[in-house]
Amino acid sequence: MEVFLMENIVKDYHIQTPAQLKAALHSLRRAQRLSQLEFGRKVGLSQERISAIENHPERITTDQLLTLLMALGVELVIKPRSLETKAPGIW
Repeated sequence: MEVFLMENIVKDYHIQTPAQLKAALHSLRRAQRLSQLEFGRKVGLSQERISAIENHPERITTDQLLTLLMALGVELVIKPRSLETKAPGIW
């Protein structure tokens, strides 16, 4: 069994849109070398549900998101946005 080290995750994810959350979830799962099927088994969901979550993360509950993040070994941090990093068209 391969052990995943958090050092393999080398960046923070700054998420302001569902598309950015989609990319982050996919990247975090892949960094652990988990298929959707393997990750689904880890969190008690089907491969189809993991795929749906990755493709449409705006449709999951906060509880589901936190469960996935915990299983991926990361946490949610909420902080004020600086004006310099504000994405165009984002309030």
